[in-house]
Amino acid sequence: MPPSLDRRTVSAALAALFTTAGASTPVALEAILKPPGGLPMASAGLIARRRNGSAAAKLAGGEAFGPTGQRPFGLDMPFRVASVSKMIATSVFVPLAMRTGFDLDADVSGPLGFRLRHPAWPDAAITSRMLLTHTSGLRNGPSYPVPLGHRLSEAFSMDGRHYDAGGWFGPAEHRPGAWFAYADVNFALVAQLMEHLTGERFDLHMRKALFQPLGLDIGYNWSGVSEAKRAKAAAAVRQVAGRWAPQVDASVPAFPLSTLTTSPGADLAAYRPGDNGFVFSPQGGLRLSLMDMDRLARLFVRHGEGVVTRAALDAMQTRAWALDRELPNGDLGGVFQSYGLGCETPVGTPGPNGDAFFGPGTGDWRGHSGDAYGWMTGLYWNRRDGRTLVWAVNGMPEKDRPAARNSALTAPEEALLALALGA
Repeated sequence: MPPSLDRRTVSAALAALFTTAGASTPVALEAILKPPGGLPMASAGLIARRRNGSAAAKLAGGEAFGPTGQRPFGLDMPFRVASVSKMIATSVFVPLAMRTGFDLDADVSGPLGFRLRHPAWPDAAITSRMLLTHTSGLRNGPSYPVPLGHRLSEAFSMDGRHYDAGGWFGPAEHRPGAWFAYADVNFALVAQLMEHLTGERFDLHMRKALFQPLGLDIGYNWSGVSEAKRAKAAAAVRQVAGRWAPQVDASVPAFPLSTLTTSPGADLAAYRPGDNGFVFSPQGGLRLSLMDMDRLARLFVRHGEGVVTRAALDAMQTRAWALDRELPNGDLGGVFQSYGLGCETPVGTPGPNGDAFFGPGTGDWRGHSGDAYGWMTGLYWNRRDGRTLVWAVNGMPEKDRPAARNSALTAPEEALLALALGA
């Protein structure tokens, strides 16, 4: 594990960074990418902004792997951002619900078009608020994700081909609404609700409602992303036999095609909005760059800039669930200790199993982290003082990760945050 970075180390590293223009990898990132005696990372980057919106640090280093081969990783290279995708989807769903009068506390069975109930709690309605806060009682079943050409409802009906012997439901003692358990299926259902409310495919509505108004060339499962942007793709990688092996996006579909989880003979043209919210991976499939993440962070800290309503963002950032170890009411400790609507609301619990990612003032920060296929990502903003911070690290193994000393993040992420917060 690399040593923790104190303020003097951070200042020296930043000074070195800004005096080494043209270096293939900034000096400040070398200890993160190639820690002495530690686990190497393929690439890393961050953008941190001060209270007034000016850039405090912009760092990118290491190597990217993708359709055009190996090259230096840059802030403009798109990648699969993992669970940050959930928060971006929520930033469109919540204002849509408010605008249409859709009740977040109402049973979602009607809008979904099928009865959604935990078999141990047949009289307990599952609501959108439960889906958005991971308190629905649902889990990712063995046949996750339900593929294109199949209906998501087949995972929740006893005679459905994806019911998986009830594997999509949590333990009977976890009543819907009472227990936090992080599960991607919640956001597949949120995307499906969005399709029912709009009559449009999830990816197309996200583009119309958020990406195009912001001028962002981004999309879920590459939907809508330009050919030029796709050519810059950075694949998610992990080490296999001492070499970086792509896990996702080693190749990218040509514009305007999308990357989809498919079954033989599945046809996107035949897809009906509202049938299967997994199709465009709202839970993790957004492709964007660190520069794009930075733009979204500024949107959030500036109260939506008229694109997303302030009321919706306030609702997202309000704590809807917080860990109570005495009850208990969720998994004990780790990254998720408090949660709003599709948004992490850290409380600042100290220690290696806590969520004090940003030090003593962590409780003022909001955002979301991501973890999939080798990418570790984060998009956060400080709602008290206006700072923003986005980061990405590529090359993280699935198991035996280098642990951080001061929070439940990984050591490379903690070192990146030390650089950013010391800038």
